[in-house]
Amino acid sequence: MMNGTLIGNRYEIVETIGKGGMAIVYKAKCQVLNRYVALKVLRPEFREDKEFLNRFKAEAQSAGSLSHPNIVSIFDVCQENDLDYIVMEYVEGVTLKQYVDAKGTIPWREAVDYAAQICAGLDHAHKKGIIHKDIKPHNILITREGTLKITDFGIAKVMSSSTITTGNATMGSVHYFSPEQARGGFLDYKTDIYSLGVVLYEMVTGKLPFEGDTAIAIAMQHIEKAPASPCTLNPEVPKALEQVIGRAMCKEQNLRYDSVMQMMVDLKKVYTGNTVDYSNLASGATTVTPIIRKGAQPVGRQKTATAVATKKAPAKKRKDVWSIIGGIAAGLALVGILFAVGYFITAGNKPETTQTSVEYEVPNLTNKTVQEAEVLVAGGQLKIIVEKEENSETVAAGKIISQSPAEGRMLKEGSEIRVVVSLGAGEFLMPNLLNSTKADVEELLKSKNLQYAIVEEFSNTIAKDCVTRQTPVAGTYIDTATSVTLYVSKGPREVPNLIGLTVEQAKQKLLPVNMTIGKTVEASSTKQKGIIIGQSIPAGVRVAEQTSIDVRVSSGSGSSQTPTPSSSPTPGIVIGPPNAGGN
Repeated sequence: MMNGTLIGNRYEIVETIGKGGMAIVYKAKCQVLNRYVALKVLRPEFREDKEFLNRFKAEAQSAGSLSHPNIVSIFDVCQENDLDYIVMEYVEGVTLKQYVDAKGTIPWREAVDYAAQICAGLDHAHKKGIIHKDIKPHNILITREGTLKITDFGIAKVMSSSTITTGNATMGSVHYFSPEQARGGFLDYKTDIYSLGVVLYEMVTGKLPFEGDTAIAIAMQHIEKAPASPCTLNPEVPKALEQVIGRAMCKEQNLRYDSVMQMMVDLKKVYTGNTVDYSNLASGATTVTPIIRKGAQPVGRQKTATAVATKKAPAKKRKDVWSIIGGIAAGLALVGILFAVGYFITAGNKPETTQTSVEYEVPNLTNKTVQEAEVLVAGGQLKIIVEKEENSETVAAGKIISQSPAEGRMLKEGSEIRVVVSLGAGEFLMPNLLNSTKADVEELLKSKNLQYAIVEEFSNTIAKDCVTRQTPVAGTYIDTATSVTLYVSKGPREVPNLIGLTVEQAKQKLLPVNMTIGKTVEASSTKQKGIIIGQSIPAGVRVAEQTSIDVRVSSGSGSSQTPTPSSSPTPGIVIGPPNAGGN
């Protein structure tokens, strides 16, 4: 498609910015709203292919329902003559893949920040019932401000209770496949968590976890093989971050994070230098081994009682069916024997031996993370069960809202404590912060548990230290995972004093206030040659951005007296006093 082509009597093609197997992406200028957009145009050879056409439309329908700072917005879906295209937000920047390739490895704190932003976008999609299913750095855009935006929901599908499979038409990039994608099995939002783990692995190590000569060889490694340790490949990576990656990339879905929000909570811990506690979940683990903490002591007081203690040995997996059947039969026989022995003992006189059964007092677990709670409950002698997750205005995301049994109850070893964990405040409308003071806004955002960044800029209309603009804009639905950017006034943009400087020095002084040197006129002066002796706009005057300042420069010869009114200086140039800015 030629540059300058007008589509839909509205979008003027500027340039081609991307090509994929299904569509070509163009940068275009919207003639109605006077802004740049991205047009994703379906390739002509696929217009007659109903499968491709439906998939193309599914992208718009899936992503069109999403509105989040970390997701590329969909504005419209259009069909005109022989063109099917989607109108999307134009993002000026690079893909995460290009960024990783250029840098080799990304500093781990930066990578954690990027992963948290991806979590925020995915959390919004998952809450809408949408799985991306093709998370990879090629589909993540980085703006000039460092904001990450997820794009290409082309193979996303709305989650339902039915099994979702990729079938023979395996889609997405095999390097970032989840094991269930490689097997063609059931897919849910945890497939995005696995793929995000691979992306984070690549960011901090500069390498993919699995390589191979064929797609099948790589897919099999996702199913069977554990990746190399990120800490081994990059010693700068903290152990806690390796654990986060390991849990996200667990082969079994039930061992991964329960949600991207839960993963984000741990990423924040890593960023602030705190530890995460699930060392039992190594990459590719297929079983969960209880964590044994040395020196762990029971919490609270103990009581004793008479009981017969029995422990069950863990069952081992057997590949042979007859071995399994035999094992079950043997187990049943053993149970029968134990039952008979137990009956005999209880039916006779008092037992000859007794053992002490220890009870533990339930501590207060509210406002603790599940990992912190596991440490508190008698060093693992009691079990924490997450009963459900729900929104809370008062309890931060990832922390416990309530527990059952309550604090102070006595429980026997192995008993369960059921907890409800906070998802954060849920979605609410972004308030209008314009003209509010920086201090007031920071207090408000902290009370809502929102992440925020402050960018200072000049303003001739908004008072210093007050908000000039905000992202997201007022009225947008946000949640506690949303990253807010506030632009705060540095006060008016005023012309600096340039007299006494060289032209080069003046250019450097104008750079921070986004002004430039205009015309340069030489004039007779006793000042050193090249020194500015006058400027067209006096210092202290408020001007707009990109204003040009004309200057009068000393030629290095002439009288030091101030010119008389009849001397007719160059129009527009303000003459400085005889000793302005110099000796």
